[in-house]
Amino acid sequence: MKLMNRLTLITVVLSSALSSFTFASDMKITAKSQIISPDSKLHTYSGDVRIAFANGNLATKSSQASFQKDKTVMEGDVEIILSNAIAKTQRVTFIPAQQGIIAKMDKVTFTYK
Repeated sequence: MKLMNRLTLITVVLSSALSSFTFASDMKITAKSQIISPDSKLHTYSGDVRIAFANGNLATKSSQASFQKDKTVMEGDVEIILSNAIAKTQRVTFIPAQQGIIAKMDKVTFTYK
């Protein structure tokens, strides 16, 4: 069954907690490496990236999505749309946590408004 064609839009209410860099009150990011552009509008994280979302709405777009048990896997030009930024990656797995949802990926780039 084809769940997604060209673009998929899913809106989810999320809440969670993790540790490391905090860029908004409802999101925390951990990664092996981080690169920030000189103007601070572009942040790139790579290596075992985990993002915990807490108390906010999240919209996502992708070319494909699949659902496996408690996981949602999105692939192909994935966008995570936040109130102050857009995060782009090629593949992300959303996993429910005790207090919200965690997004796992290899690399992600945030473009801040």
